[in-house]
Amino acid sequence: MDGRNGSGGTGRDPNRTAGNYRLVRSLGRGGFGEVFLGEAPDGSRAAVKLLHASWAGDPEMRRRFATEVEQARRVSGFCIAAILDADPAAREPWIATEFIDGPTLQEAVAQEGPRSGVELHRLAVSTATALAAIHAAGVVHRDLKPDNIMLAPDGPRVIDFGIARAVETTSVTASGVVGTIGYMAPEQLEGMRLTSAVDIFSWGSVMVYAATGREAFPGPTQASRIARVLGAEPDLGALTEPLAGIVRACLDKDPDRRPDATVLLNRLITAPAADRAPDASPGAHSPGTESNGTAPDARTRVSVDPTRVASDAPARVGPTRLADRPPVDPTRVAPQVPVDPTRAYTRMAPESAASAGLAPPHTAPPHTAPPVPGPAPVAPGTPRPHTGPASPPPHSSAPVPGPVGGSPAAPPPHHAGVPPYHFHGIRFTDPRDLAAAMQQNWSAAVQVFNEPAERSALGAWLINDLGDTTLDRSLFRGHANSDANLAVASFVSQLRPDLPPIFRGRGATMAELREMFTDPRPLLTGAPLANEMLLMARPSLLRIMGAHHGGDSGELLRLAEHLDEAEQAANAFHQQLTSDLEGWRTARVNVSTALVLTFLLHPERMVPPADGGDTGVGEWVTILWHRVRNAPLPVNAGYAAVVYGAVQTMRALAEQRRHWERRHGEVRAKHDSLRGRVRFQERLMLTLRLCRFAILGIPAGIVTELGVGSDLEGITNLLLAVGVLGFVGAVLAEITVRIAFGGPERRRQRHGELNGVSSQLPPLTAGVDRIRADLRRAREICGL
Repeated sequence: MDGRNGSGGTGRDPNRTAGNYRLVRSLGRGGFGEVFLGEAPDGSRAAVKLLHASWAGDPEMRRRFATEVEQARRVSGFCIAAILDADPAAREPWIATEFIDGPTLQEAVAQEGPRSGVELHRLAVSTATALAAIHAAGVVHRDLKPDNIMLAPDGPRVIDFGIARAVETTSVTASGVVGTIGYMAPEQLEGMRLTSAVDIFSWGSVMVYAATGREAFPGPTQASRIARVLGAEPDLGALTEPLAGIVRACLDKDPDRRPDATVLLNRLITAPAADRAPDASPGAHSPGTESNGTAPDARTRVSVDPTRVASDAPARVGPTRLADRPPVDPTRVAPQVPVDPTRAYTRMAPESAASAGLAPPHTAPPHTAPPVPGPAPVAPGTPRPHTGPASPPPHSSAPVPGPVGGSPAAPPPHHAGVPPYHFHGIRFTDPRDLAAAMQQNWSAAVQVFNEPAERSALGAWLINDLGDTTLDRSLFRGHANSDANLAVASFVSQLRPDLPPIFRGRGATMAELREMFTDPRPLLTGAPLANEMLLMARPSLLRIMGAHHGGDSGELLRLAEHLDEAEQAANAFHQQLTSDLEGWRTARVNVSTALVLTFLLHPERMVPPADGGDTGVGEWVTILWHRVRNAPLPVNAGYAAVVYGAVQTMRALAEQRRHWERRHGEVRAKHDSLRGRVRFQERLMLTLRLCRFAILGIPAGIVTELGVGSDLEGITNLLLAVGVLGFVGAVLAEITVRIAFGGPERRRQRHGELNGVSSQLPPLTAGVDRIRADLRRAREICGL
């Protein structure tokens, strides 16, 4: 839930209830519901989640909510927020869970710093125990993140099963992929069918945040973070062994190689103390290896076919590697020690190759191209990889386009006498054929560029063995945090610019991009396609795709420039709003480059976002969209993306405005009413005091009559009349004051209420004035 510890301030009825719980204040709001602090008649408290009114009328959402409640009840109540009560059939379906009085892990790390030592290990064990209980009930949480872990006085609790689903149910909701980028597993980002392994990946990411204060896959944009989750190694920072090895195993890209919750818990319980280094002997395995009960690392897990690699090799070699050699410094592309170049990257010496029934590399026919493996399997519903028009055979004598941006190059050189490179189970002696295979088997290619040692080995084969002088050397000096997908795309475009532009199995011609970005709804709902769109909508990638020698190469390069310009305009507009408008300074505005690209490719779709019938949102949209309407392409596409990214902010501002104006009106009305009553009360009290003083005329008249006789009879009568009138007035005023304003205590209380209301009015007035000033300033910014 967003804003879990917010004060609420939604202006809701303070007497609102859910079952036996009185809803005291809002704790947070999410996509499907709002969480309130509830108070039972006995004084106990609970976190009460109500389904949003907009969803409560949807039978499918009601069914899901009921399923959620049933699943949550199946989970044992330790290390999670226990279910106290629920009513899925109510007019507003609700569920009450244990109220955890403590900060979230997100807040605690932000305020107090990262965890370490025993405290970190205790957090790891507690959260792994919760996952084991959740998975034992057949439930997948699917949104485990620091904000969903509460640090209670008696230990951590995992909360928010708002998007938990049974393992056997479908992998996506009606609104698309659910979760939080940065803590989502690769298969979750790609919209594939999910298992409990996604929670294990999220757990590993949470532990990195707890230990370092930052995400395991940090990046400045959503696209960069998604790219790193899909194709880069995690940044574990200062995380130490043995926990680092356990976390690394949990962050494996392959869900089948991650430990399950039970194995994870056993590993944590039996792990040595943090200050004990793991055995560094050659036969020892790190906590992420096969000997410790979890799946082995990808580089040691796959045995190579003995018909392809010499059978006398003592070690198992991955299919994308040719030799088992010491790791190469990622800043180097050559071995650190002199090694025979024909044996540095392959175990297949000529004699061993001959014994396996294969021709030695140097005797291979120079014009024989190895078979190119077919496309890698894709997730259901994903478009099949684009194969493009038939290209000239790799070793054809016809002229072939040269490197990026160059003129047609001469036929590729013969690589006789060089060692082969194995990729995806195939021997390659020509890098151009390897590039074509990598484009068709993208996932395997990403594995090569994802591992620094693998990447360096490929660079050494190309540069040292083949003597290549055209490829960008930076491709082979990447570190674990680089974008492997971009590296693969650049590698292919440099070696095979004649191939059609393809990225992660999706075609990237202008026509294919227009089709892919024809509907922006996935970006607004979080559907699986949204992540692919985010990865594609990057100027750097479009430039790489434009390096392919296609008919629309120039258009792709221009599109990259336009996207770059639109991004800069969007960032400037966003910066102006957040710096000039006080209410926007803490606003989270997500400017989606994929949405910018959608508007660039389909300007006709650049229409104002719907306000949902909210006049406050409509006013903001009208103001901001005027800036879009008066700007030219491509700048207006960036402005439009800002407006769409700010819809949630505008809704919050509109609700805030209504709350402040309503509260200001209520306090103003109460103040005016109290002030009128107090003024009348004060006038009556003044009248009463005067009447009481006038009563003194009676004794004064009697004294005058007795003292001077009839000489001052007129004055005596006047004094007696004033006294009688004062007495009658005092009686009447006393009766009126008591009936209208109560006794002395109530009258003093009324004065106190007026003083209290008077003290509330200035800040409320200032708040309303600030909101109205923001609207005026926004009109100036947008030219209205």
